[in-house]
Amino acid sequence: MAIETENDVIVAVRRAIAIHLSQGHPTIHHVARTVGINARTLQRRLARHRRTYRQLVDEVRLEIACSLLKAQDKSIGQIAVELGYSDPAHFTRAFGRMTGVTPRGYQMGTRDRAAG
Repeated sequence: MAIETENDVIVAVRRAIAIHLSQGHPTIHHVARTVGINARTLQRRLARHRRTYRQLVDEVRLEIACSLLKAQDKSIGQIAVELGYSDPAHFTRAFGRMTGVTPRGYQMGTRDRAAG
């Protein structure tokens, strides 16, 4: 995979993270290999954007979680597994920390907005 600009790095890393999430927390080494650079180079490139690998993983997980919760065709447990969480409770706590609302609360709010 040829990476042309720094923004291409972010896009490629986000894509690789999304692909590997269902297999658990994707390591920076694995994702860096997927995009064709070493882990230390990836860390330096992310630092130029004032980002960390952990932040990208959290952002991608949150985006996918919101999308899956809006679809409302999967349980919280199924979504947790799909996002690589070892336990639905871990997903619920992480989602709450990032959004200020539980996954179920987010889902209900989405349903209310769609109905109203």
